[in-house]
Amino acid sequence: MSELRQEVQIKYEAIVLHTRCFVNLNDQPNSVSLKEHLLALLANEREMANQRKVFVDLRFELAERALELDHVEMLRRLDLLNHAHEDARQKEASFVGREVYDSQTKENNKWRDEVNASLSTRQGRSSVTSGLAGAVGGLALSALFAMIMYLIKAVLSGFSPK
Repeated sequence: MSELRQEVQIKYEAIVLHTRCFVNLNDQPNSVSLKEHLLALLANEREMANQRKVFVDLRFELAERALELDHVEMLRRLDLLNHAHEDARQKEASFVGREVYDSQTKENNKWRDEVNASLSTRQGRSSVTSGLAGAVGGLALSALFAMIMYLIKAVLSGFSPK
């Protein structure tokens, strides 16, 4: 874009330098006739009109160039946007639908409830079993210790002097 500005500046300077007219009307030795003066003014006006036309043409040329650049940029952005849309579609294809997710969640919740119920039932049986086993084991140990004590007492009483 800076190259375009430099080009415009160079054209502008060339036009301005070319159209400046250095005429001093009060200079007597170099006086010119009225006809020559009017012809010079008309030539100057024509040159100014040509200069305005060049500026208008340059503005239209620059506007056209800007539109072309804008069009190219718009096409580039649309291409990127279309590519991003395709990527989003591909990612979306790998997602699970809401209906599938809900059905799997319901199945998982049902399975979890069944497992929890089964564990709590087993735990209840286990506590009854372990309580019964504990009571029987405790009685067996008590009986064993009582028998050992009886035997020791019998042995010790049989060997003691009377």
